[in-house]
Amino acid sequence: MTVRENTALRAFEILKVLAESPDGRGTRSGIWQTIIERVPLLPEEAERTSPGRNIRGMTNYTFASDHLVNAEYLVKVQRGVWEITPAGRAALDAAAADPTSLYAEATRLSRIEQLRRGEELDEALQSTIVPPDDRARAIRAAARLFTERGLRDLDSVFVPGRQAWRADVIKELAEGFRDQPVVVGSGYADKLLVQLRDVSDDAKLLMAEIVAWHVLPLEKPGEIKKRARIQQIIQTMNDPVIIPADIDQALKSWSFDAGRGIGAEIDRGLAMIVNGLQLWIDLDADDRQEALDNPWAWRDFVTSIPGTPFPTQRNELLYLVHPESFGEVVAPEHRLAIRNTFIGEIGESATGDLDQDLRLLTIALQVKEHGPALYYREPLREIWSRSEPPEPKPDPLPDEGERDGSEERSAFPRSGAALAATLHIAEPWLDRVLGLIERRRQVILYGPPGTGKTFLAQALAEHVTKTTTGDYRIVQFHPTYSYEDFFEGFRPVVGADGQQLGFGLRKGPLRRLADGAAANPEANYFLVIDEINRGNLAKIFGELYYLLEYRDREISLLYSDEPFTLPANIFFIGTMNTADRSIAMLDAAMRRRFAFIELHPDTDPVRGLLGEWMLAQPFTDDRSELLVELNRTIADYDAKIGPSFLMRDLQHDGIESVWTYEILPLLAEHHYADGTDVEKAYGVPALRRALARARTEIADGAS
Repeated sequence: MTVRENTALRAFEILKVLAESPDGRGTRSGIWQTIIERVPLLPEEAERTSPGRNIRGMTNYTFASDHLVNAEYLVKVQRGVWEITPAGRAALDAAAADPTSLYAEATRLSRIEQLRRGEELDEALQSTIVPPDDRARAIRAAARLFTERGLRDLDSVFVPGRQAWRADVIKELAEGFRDQPVVVGSGYADKLLVQLRDVSDDAKLLMAEIVAWHVLPLEKPGEIKKRARIQQIIQTMNDPVIIPADIDQALKSWSFDAGRGIGAEIDRGLAMIVNGLQLWIDLDADDRQEALDNPWAWRDFVTSIPGTPFPTQRNELLYLVHPESFGEVVAPEHRLAIRNTFIGEIGESATGDLDQDLRLLTIALQVKEHGPALYYREPLREIWSRSEPPEPKPDPLPDEGERDGSEERSAFPRSGAALAATLHIAEPWLDRVLGLIERRRQVILYGPPGTGKTFLAQALAEHVTKTTTGDYRIVQFHPTYSYEDFFEGFRPVVGADGQQLGFGLRKGPLRRLADGAAANPEANYFLVIDEINRGNLAKIFGELYYLLEYRDREISLLYSDEPFTLPANIFFIGTMNTADRSIAMLDAAMRRRFAFIELHPDTDPVRGLLGEWMLAQPFTDDRSELLVELNRTIADYDAKIGPSFLMRDLQHDGIESVWTYEILPLLAEHHYADGTDVEKAYGVPALRRALARARTEIADGAS
C-alpha cells in the first residue's frame, strides 16, 4: 500500500463508519481512531510533516474529509461532529467493489466545488459580514431556524407544526412572566418556575424556545448551563418535548462573549424578547416580511421594542436575525471603538450611522484580507482596543432578586473552620493562598520533603470544587512524561481483529479537564501536578506554555488544526521538592507564569504543624521535639525535614522505624560522599541525648 492508496481507503472508511452509526453521525476523533484500526498507518504516515505539525496520516485524513464535504458526501454539522449525506450513502454503495474509486470521484467533485465556492466567497466577502469561524457559522445556522420557524411561520422551533408563536400564547406568556411582580429574594430560575406555574404547555414551550434563542450565541453561560436553563422549563410541561439535535449541538458553540449584562440580567433580556414578540405579532404580514428580508427594517423594529435601552441585548437581536449585516460584535463600546479605528477603510463612503459604517468597513477589511475580519484576534484586536472608550455607564441594575450571576465563574469560597481543622493550618493563611490561586491561576507549592505540599494541594482543590462544583485531577511528572501523556497524542491501539496495530489519538488529563471546563465555565477545575520539576516542562507543555499566560487567545494544537483556548476556569497547583535544588533549573518563562508559595519547617504554617496535630491526637510521645531538634541540627536550609513523616500512628517502635527507613535515607543522600555518619548525627538516640542535655542546661540555669 502507498500513502495515497491508504488515504483513498480511509476516505471510503470515513463514510462507512458514519453509515454504520444509527444516526449517521460521528466525531472527528472517534472516526479517526476507528479507521486507523481498519487501515493502519504506514511508518511514513506516523511521521510529522514538520516540527509542531500533525502526523502525515492525520493531515491527509483532514484533507480527505474536506474533499468529502465539498463533494456533498459529508457535512460537518458541528465542530468535530460529522454526518453522512444521502449522496454519501449512494457513493458508498457505488464504490463497494472498488473503494478507492470513491475518493477519486470525491476529489473531482471537490475541485469543481472549490472553483464555484471561490467565486461565491469573493462575492460574499464583498457584500456581507461572513462568520469569523466554524463556531459562529454553527450559531448562524441554528439561529436561522428561529427566524424561519418562529418569526416567519409563527411555528414552534422545537416542534414544527405546533404553532407556539401565535398571538394567544404570546399574550399568555407575557401575563405569566413579564407582568408578574418580582419574587423578592429569589433567583432567576426560581422566579421563572413560579411565574410559569399556571401557564399552558404551549406557553412553557414558547418560553423554552425564547431562552434557547437568547443563550444560543453566548459564550457564557457554557453548554451545560445553557441546556439546563432550557430543560428546567421543558421539564415543567405536562408533556415534555426534546431539544432538536441541530439546536442542541449548537449549544456547544458560541459567537461572542456579551459580557456580564446579558447573562446576569437575564430577566430583562427575556422580558425584552417577550415585548418584542407582542409587537411582532401585531404587525401585518407584509411588515413582518419586510423586517425579515431587510436588515434595516429589522433594526427599526428592534429599536421600537419598549423597555430600557439595554443596547447589548438589542444588538444580539439584530445579530440573531441578520448576522450578515450586523456581525458578531455586540458590545456597544466595542462597536464604537472598531468603527472609530477603521473608518479610514471606507473614506468618503462613511455614513455617520454606526451600524452602516461597521458593516461597510468590515466588508472592506474582508476584501483586503480575502477572509473574515477577526476583530477579537491579533493583529486587529490590538489595533482597535487602543482606542476603546471607557466603559459606558451601565443601565440601572434590577433588584438583586432579578439578577442571575450564574454565568460568571463561581468565586472561591473562604477556607472555613472545617478545612482549617482538617489541615491544622490557620484560616487567614489558607485564605491568602486561595486568593493567590484565584488571582494568578497557576501556583507552585515548594519546600523540603515532608512539608505536605501534595496533601495541601489536593485539599485546596477538593475544597473549591466541592463547594462550587467542578472537578480536579492529579498527575505526576517524571523524566519520561511527555506532551502526548499530558495533553493529547497518538498511541498504539490494537485493531478490531485483535491483531493489527494502529495509532489512535488519545486525550490526556489536561485535555479532558479542559473539555469539562469549557462546557461548564461557571465551575472551577483544578489540575494538581505533583513533582512538576521532575518533568521536561518545555517538552510537556509545548505550545500550551503560551496559553498559561494568555488564557483568552487561541492556538493551533500539535495534533489538531482546530483552534484551542485554555479555559480561564482551570487552575494549576504544582508541587516541587527543593531538596535537589531543582527550582533553580526552571526556565524564566515557567517561573514568570507561576506564583511560588514556600512550605518550610522553619516558617509558618509548617513550623507548628506537627504540634497542632499532636494536640488533636491521643499520642504523648516526643516526636514533635525530635523533629525540632533534627531541623536545628541540619545546617542546610533546603535539606530540613517536614512533619508529614510523623503525622500518623507511630506507637511502639514506629518513630525509630520512620527515622531509619524514611528520614535518614534522605539525609544520607544529602551527605553523599562527604563523610557524615547520618545515624550518629541525626539518629533518634543522638537527638534524644541532645534534648536531654538541653533540658539539663535549662534546669541548671533556672536553679
